Amino acid sequence: MEYLTHVKNWLFVLLGCLLLCLTQSCQRIDHTPYQQTDYYRHTLQAMQEQPPTVSNGDSLLVGWSKVNITPPTNTPLAGYGKRRGLRYQEVHDSVWVRTFAFDNGETEAVLVTLDMLIVPMTIAAALEEEYAALGLEPGQVYLTATHTHSSFGGWGKKLAGWLLAGRYSQQLVDETTARIVQSIVEARANKLPARIGYGEAGAPRLVANRLTGSRARLDTTVRFLQIEQIAGKTAILSTFAAHPTILPSMEPVLSRDYPGELVDELEQTVDFAAFAAGAVASHQVVTPHGDTHESTEAVGQRLAHVIRRALPHVKMDSTATLGYSRHELELPEPQWRLNKTFRFAPFLFHGLFGRYQAHVSSLQLGEIILLGVPADYSGELLPALKQQAERQGREVLVTGFNGGYIGYITPDEHYPLQKYETRAMNFYGPHSGSYLTEVLLQHLRQYAR
Repeated sequence: MEYLTHVKNWLFVLLGCLLLCLTQSCQRIDHTPYQQTDYYRHTLQAMQEQPPTVSNGDSLLVGWSKVNITPPTNTPLAGYGKRRGLRYQEVHDSVWVRTFAFDNGETEAVLVTLDMLIVPMTIAAALEEEYAALGLEPGQVYLTATHTHSSFGGWGKKLAGWLLAGRYSQQLVDETTARIVQSIVEARANKLPARIGYGEAGAPRLVANRLTGSRARLDTTVRFLQIEQIAGKTAILSTFAAHPTILPSMEPVLSRDYPGELVDELEQTVDFAAFAAGAVASHQVVTPHGDTHESTEAVGQRLAHVIRRALPHVKMDSTATLGYSRHELELPEPQWRLNKTFRFAPFLFHGLFGRYQAHVSSLQLGEIILLGVPADYSGELLPALKQQAERQGREVLVTGFNGGYIGYITPDEHYPLQKYETRAMNFYGPHSGSYLTEVLLQHLRQYAR
């Protein structure tokens, strides 16, 4: 009898410990409207205190460069957790850093796009250590990526980074950083007076809404900048919202996916081409030949075709207005969901993903505003930004993966959906879409005439 009492006592103690662990590890999801939060007020206040740097010069100089960043075979791939560090054994097409340098005599800015899943936080942090030697401030460097899911990993330190991108390599981070710096130096050395134009083309058959299946709430627009140097050389920077996820996840082959085919095809007729991922959340690419390299070729060539067809209609401008900004994005506590009601405690999220600052970046080139976000941002959220830009007489492009990462950002009404993007990849709660969109709208308003 005494033995049974002793066992019961220990069971009660064990149960109490389990309940304590559960209460410490889980919290209720916070549904407080973002307008009522300190993180929202602090972010807007910081933006008001530090407006964009904008200047007008006599002319605009533009240069560009690309540098190969392909690591050796047997480097891990990045893009799918189920790979678990899978290393590639073959290079189908090399990966590059492509850089534009802009200078109007009063100020300077640089745009860098990587043939990688994201601009990794480790590489972004390493670049921050190099800017002073280049005579640049962090806000002058606009970072983005193509978001191919078949490029190299080895750049994530925490457990989530290892699962998504394989074992961390400091050497790989250092070498990639050095090549990005090289591309910046070369692009600045190649600057010449230039004109810039903005163009759009439709590609509705190449993208679908994988979150809701909606055909109405879908970004099907290819947006691009055409740049023409006074010496006659031309360049194109294009964006599109379809995820570059054509190739099989378990194929041990390095590739740029369809963005690589797109820029290679464009470079048959222009001197330089680059690609940046647009508002890709909830947007999947439609493949004509399944998960094959034939599909990457077909999609890339089709996008190049619609861009070429739109080029004669692009109005070129010799504008010398150049602007840039970078503002820290204050965030709520992580709200990585356990179920409909509860979330994991923030310490568990940070232990898995790490602690990284996030920011929103912008770049003004005449009447064109580029907005850079640290996320998979949904094309369903673009109409509000486009309408605001039109009211200001501007054109707007949104690009992702600017050196931080805060998960998938989708419209708030999709939050209850039991889908990968809104469940596993929503890191900051039910108002992430409206909050980040409001911050981007404020960025646009700061560029009002």
